[in-house]
Amino acid sequence: MYQAKFSSADWSGQLLAYAINSDGSIGSQLWDAGQQINSQNWDTGRQILTYKPSAALGARGIPFRWPASPGSPKATEMDVAQSTKLNYNASQTTNDGYGSQRVTYLRGNNANEANTCGSCTPSFRNRPTSKLGDIIHSSPNYVGAPAFNYPDNMESAPYSAFVSTWRNRTPMIYVGANDGMLHGINASTGKEAMAYVPAVIYSNLSMLTAPTYTHQYFADGSVTVGDTFYKSGWHTLLSGALAGGGQGIFALDVTDPSKFTESTASQVARWEFTDANDADMGYSFGQPLIVKTNNGRWSVIVANGYNSTQSDGAASTTGHAVLFVLDAETGAVTAKIDTNAGTTAAPNGLSGPVAVDTNGDGIADVVYAGDLAGNMWKFDLSSSSVSNWGVAFGTSGSPQPLFSTGGQPITVRPDVTRNLQGNYLLVFGTGQYFTTTDTASTAGQTFYGIIDKGATISGLSNLQQQSVLGTTTGSDGNTYRITTHAVGAPTLDALRSGDNAISLGSYNSSKLGWYINLPTTGERAVTDATIRSGRVIFNTVIPSTAQCSAGGTGWVMELDVFTGNRLDSPTFDTNGDGVINNSDLLQYGGSPANTSGRQVGSIPAAPGFLQPIQAPGASPFENKYVNTSAGAIQVIGETAGKGSRGRVAWRQLN
Repeated sequence: MYQAKFSSADWSGQLLAYAINSDGSIGSQLWDAGQQINSQNWDTGRQILTYKPSAALGARGIPFRWPASPGSPKATEMDVAQSTKLNYNASQTTNDGYGSQRVTYLRGNNANEANTCGSCTPSFRNRPTSKLGDIIHSSPNYVGAPAFNYPDNMESAPYSAFVSTWRNRTPMIYVGANDGMLHGINASTGKEAMAYVPAVIYSNLSMLTAPTYTHQYFADGSVTVGDTFYKSGWHTLLSGALAGGGQGIFALDVTDPSKFTESTASQVARWEFTDANDADMGYSFGQPLIVKTNNGRWSVIVANGYNSTQSDGAASTTGHAVLFVLDAETGAVTAKIDTNAGTTAAPNGLSGPVAVDTNGDGIADVVYAGDLAGNMWKFDLSSSSVSNWGVAFGTSGSPQPLFSTGGQPITVRPDVTRNLQGNYLLVFGTGQYFTTTDTASTAGQTFYGIIDKGATISGLSNLQQQSVLGTTTGSDGNTYRITTHAVGAPTLDALRSGDNAISLGSYNSSKLGWYINLPTTGERAVTDATIRSGRVIFNTVIPSTAQCSAGGTGWVMELDVFTGNRLDSPTFDTNGDGVINNSDLLQYGGSPANTSGRQVGSIPAAPGFLQPIQAPGASPFENKYVNTSAGAIQVIGETAGKGSRGRVAWRQLN
């Protein structure tokens, strides 16, 4: 298990590996990548790459080192514009000429840190704990052998041969940090194999050296890794957005970790796409998608993100929410699909997308994504002609969303499944939690399940309302939520255990989904939901401005995905005995009831799942592993649905 942590005392980071015991409990710590980086020599022991925008495609990856002659750099050295930015002080107002020292500092050299050199010039910020920066929004992504199971006839070279070639490649963890780098960490040893400094963040890198540093975001987004096909061969491509760190995304070829050297940087760094390429590109917090599209090419699909109208020399003139489809090989724009939603006075932005293959050919046909204005959009990419791609509803001049929340912002990626009638059902929550001003918001937020029947949905009257009835305490000392079982239950929910199974056929013919309002003031759903075995699992956040509160609290919720109902059997291990049965029903309203959520004492991240070793015939049981803002991993026992055995979602732990 891999966990990312940070300390706000000095903005240092940790990436930790833990063993998992046979009973599912967390075992001993195996390594700390932050300490490993400290032990790697900044000059000879680290392979740090960066991107040269002026170079030709295939030659843009270069070592992150100071040029021998900054005014006339070699082809494998950073541009004049890049070295100039590093020569400026943290406020970018004075050219102090300390660019060379800043580069060695960012590589890990502590010679100019005040604690090392005293009153030397220049004197940079101290890093007493680790050279690894804080990891906040980036989730560790494990990459081992190729495992996408593409058919051999999908491309001109068989995918099985690619799998065979790389079945034993070095397993890696990729994670972004606010030290200005994406880090590639050997998953077995914790040693950094490679780091990458995106070119788009050069303007802010000097801030990291300032003794008066106040926290900034840099390589703060999560990455996506997928296998793609170009130049007559298969490749493993990594694409990462920068979240609050910059207006752009980047792509690296991570097929062969043995190529993670400065001398072969050009074979690793592929391309970057920023607001300099298109002014509608903002701060994208959602993970990009790596998919094959119906034009016959592999694509990286990315939401334009937020604050695209920022006055930085490349400001959007529309403020619209936009979906970009980029060529996976080159980063060129294949399609730009504009929702026309937003203005420069009230800028909008698209959140993380999800792609759906509607006919089973392995090609993305539909993309869903929400926006800050509360619209859930459906994009139709089913045509082989790119000119026919667009928003699925309305006209090109007046696109219409599938559904609108009425202004509740959607900042998460929806998850999608088919219901029993074959329609796609999307689940997502609402709320915003990016800045300190968001913390004080008391606007009501909601979690939705929306059915796509090929037409727009107007208003909540078309949805079934579910509700949080109240809370009760388990014998394990934790607080649990009881929610309604409104579909197929008595008019006044009797809160009985074992409610009769509902008729999904009659339900789905009359309603186009469901919703449940989040009852606590300030509560919001700002992490991606997960659909597993007919259930939807999602977290909520209740921010706090109080000191020593780990940022707030939250809930881990679990409902029937098709109806939003409380589940029909015990869900959580409320007595902590490691078995889930009727003893885990809790009294509410004078009757035993199943629970739908457990409170977490700090802000929860999206969970990972693992079923421990069990005796033959034992009731299926699994653990959720939830990383929290307090720095602890909470282990929450629950029933395991059908088909959910084994390691499923390690990369969701952050």
